[in-house]
Amino acid sequence: MNKQESVTKFEVWDLKDNIERYKLLLAQCNEISPYHECEYLLAEEKAENYPVKVFVSIKGNEFALITGVIRCINDLSYMPKLDDIYYDFITPHEYAAIISNSDEINMQMELLLQMNHYFECNNVVFQFHRLNPYYEQLQNIYKSAGYEVVHSNYQVYVDLVQTIEELWKQYKPSVRRNIRRAEKELLSFEIAEKSEENVKCFMIIYQKAMEILEAKKFLYFNYDYFINLVNCEDSRLVFVRNKQGKVIAASVLLLDKKREIAYYHLGCFDRDYTLERPMNYLIHSIVMWCKNEGFKKFHLAGGRENLHRFKAGYSEKRVDYYIASKRNLPDQYEEICCRWERKFMDLKGESFYPLYRYNEE
Repeated sequence: MNKQESVTKFEVWDLKDNIERYKLLLAQCNEISPYHECEYLLAEEKAENYPVKVFVSIKGNEFALITGVIRCINDLSYMPKLDDIYYDFITPHEYAAIISNSDEINMQMELLLQMNHYFECNNVVFQFHRLNPYYEQLQNIYKSAGYEVVHSNYQVYVDLVQTIEELWKQYKPSVRRNIRRAEKELLSFEIAEKSEENVKCFMIIYQKAMEILEAKKFLYFNYDYFINLVNCEDSRLVFVRNKQGKVIAASVLLLDKKREIAYYHLGCFDRDYTLERPMNYLIHSIVMWCKNEGFKKFHLAGGRENLHRFKAGYSEKRVDYYIASKRNLPDQYEEICCRWERKFMDLKGESFYPLYRYNEE
């Protein structure tokens, strides 16, 4: 290797300004998930209201990259006046993973170290990374690069290698009863056409469900987000209809065909039809569809206590989920949190990453 090849370069650019280049790099990576797809990231950009950035470390013909969003802390409506303009970094919802055209772990560690230096020089005080649970090497890579890595929870997945009989037996008795109830109600399942009409239908049901749950504003998403999401090559829009043909439950799946994993990304149902058990029927139907399509895992993920309990009704299988964080400017981070706490004394002591975004709308 000559001297020129041993020099490592670092680049940061907006995805929307270099879409074709990003796709070229993506095509060279050893493996990618649906969360790396360009269309998915453009959807996330609509949700975050900040541009998705691409961070790339290049050494000779090898490279490693990760995507994320740099958000301005000063833009928070409740944030007290700060002494300077500060930022934080977050990986796209739902899962992040460094990807590369090299198996060299050092390439991935170098990327994180270069990012840290960049953030320190650009007033980015805090980083938050949601690690894809199926990229098991990420935990050690982040730890080695000086990040705090925390075991967040155990997420639910369904082992689709089992027989249909074994899958059915693994469902909790209440789940089996509810599926039988749904079948008696003559509910039907379909992979829906990705039409504008169907996207609007999904969005209406989803946002109504978020209102009932009093979810954070971020989880409502917007029309542009749903359009971009559904248009991803590796997404599927699925519906459950009642016997009158009305859509009463729906979901968006993201498919990792190489790893043979289907991700349950978003799901919802119309509360007016709760007694017909549309969500139990939806999940069961997705399980059967994924198995028939040759996937080996259906990832249901986690959620708050009630949601996690619902998902756990379909499987005893769990996978470890980790988050990684780093305070690039610890003094500034502490000062921002202190200012936030002085304004919101009743929220002092909450556990959240980062603390000053706890009550973000």
